[in-house]
Amino acid sequence: MYCRVVPLTRTPPGVEVFDYRIPKDLEISSGDLIVVPFRKNPMPALVLSTMQNSPFASKAQDVISRYGDIRFPLSIVEMLSYVASTTFTSKPAVIKAWLRNLPKRLPEASEHSSRKTVKKSKPSVTAFWALDHEAKLVERAKLALAKGERVLVLTPWKARIERLLSAIGQGLPYSSDLNDGDAFRAWSGFYRGETKLLVSTRLGGWLSPLADLVLLDEPENDDYKQDELAPRYDARKIAIWSAEHAGTIVEAHGLTPPLHSDEDAPEIEVDLLVVFRHPQGRGSIPMVQGEALNTLRDHEGPRIIVHPIKGDIARLTCRDCGKTVICPNCDFTLSADKDRAVCRRCGYKGDLSLQCSSCGGYDLGKSLPGIDRLKSAWKKYEDEVDVEWRGVSNADFEKALPENACVLLTDASLIGGGAEDVRRMEKLAVTFRRLARDVHEAKGLLIVQTEEHQAGFWVSILTTDGFKAFRERERATRLTFGYPPAKRLIKVIVETEDEKLLNPIKQLAEIRGPYPIPYRAKSRKSRYIWHILPKTNTVSRELLDALTILSKQALIDLDPIAFLR
Repeated sequence: MYCRVVPLTRTPPGVEVFDYRIPKDLEISSGDLIVVPFRKNPMPALVLSTMQNSPFASKAQDVISRYGDIRFPLSIVEMLSYVASTTFTSKPAVIKAWLRNLPKRLPEASEHSSRKTVKKSKPSVTAFWALDHEAKLVERAKLALAKGERVLVLTPWKARIERLLSAIGQGLPYSSDLNDGDAFRAWSGFYRGETKLLVSTRLGGWLSPLADLVLLDEPENDDYKQDELAPRYDARKIAIWSAEHAGTIVEAHGLTPPLHSDEDAPEIEVDLLVVFRHPQGRGSIPMVQGEALNTLRDHEGPRIIVHPIKGDIARLTCRDCGKTVICPNCDFTLSADKDRAVCRRCGYKGDLSLQCSSCGGYDLGKSLPGIDRLKSAWKKYEDEVDVEWRGVSNADFEKALPENACVLLTDASLIGGGAEDVRRMEKLAVTFRRLARDVHEAKGLLIVQTEEHQAGFWVSILTTDGFKAFRERERATRLTFGYPPAKRLIKVIVETEDEKLLNPIKQLAEIRGPYPIPYRAKSRKSRYIWHILPKTNTVSRELLDALTILSKQALIDLDPIAFLR
């Protein structure tokens, strides 16, 4: 007997599987974790199948042993093939991303079983949208755990893991922050049934077939998608696949329905003050209008200022001639962080320029001030008024707001992060509703500084009808320009502008591009983005085969969340 295995190591696409001989004293089946000799060293591997013979029988080496008596259900073996084929990544690279490095010392066998009863009913995927969605998720988890079910909670950010674990009252965390040993103990305990609850980031999506119930926390946020490193998988889609193929019940609990949904967004009733930005309305603190400053002074509860710009100033720009100081590494505009120049794109740090290279001017501060400059001004002019400063990172957003807090958002148009123009308003809507919900729960006051033409947006987006109208407008815009969710779009990233590379696809789909990726480090090759728009919203077998061939020379994303970067 022989077995075909996927070794736990990264390999290029096309280098996928290896055959080994099964010793007579070993019982091996599909889904087993085993140890095999690989390049002269023992290496864990996942068994895809067993065979009576192998085309490589004369060269096949013997399997060394099983690994800890771990036998995954066939649904995980099938899911591995699904993720590898849809991310154009080798199976070994996918399994390596999931399992990381396993302990060299094999764990002892356990009597616990990974098997769960697979229901033969239709796939169960349900979404719930509510202001108190987190509380409903917690109660749903507790109810399932009381029945003895295995529950996997997936959340978009590490900052939420401990919060959810504390609210549920049991379980273990599972994220990339864990060392290899702790990560193994977390998922293997869940596999064996010793741990009934795991709360994880997108890393834990591969465990969905082992769970009776998967709960998706705030599924409207795109951090479920691995968007930079291979394999570019989406944990939400893996969970849905598990519902369809492994009988897992999947529930999504969120605040804001995605654009492709027709469900109503819950209304957020928050005490909201909208302040127009005006040059003559500024107070003694940069970026803070006089009306907002007076409201903060008069407030008798906690005060929080949320400012989206890091460091001292947003961009180093000459006040005399308008020339910006460019990063020598990637040509992005440099920012100031205390006494250093930093690049927010590539991470470069260098000496802070004191003089404009174009006109010789000495004032490079013509830019929006960062949070450090605001803090300095506040200490100088308003030191007797206590405030807490926060940015717009997920860690800052996850901090609980104190009751009766007055929260000032200095520039609402910047809270969406680095979203490109195509999805900018969508990101702003999701993030602003999230902040407004938090202020509502704290029974506080939210002050929003904005340009006059955008004032109506912040008010309407909090209402059910207003969000519905926004969604319809956004859908119409996407339809006009052919972007998701109105049109299926596949992103291809290559190192050439030559369209001949895409000739095999031209008969199967519309091709747009190339669009150069800006701000690439000069030490790296230039890259270009091509958009592939299939004739229908499904990817045909013929198109998928053509893309698979193309993937040897390109990075391909079937469901991108960033279209132009």
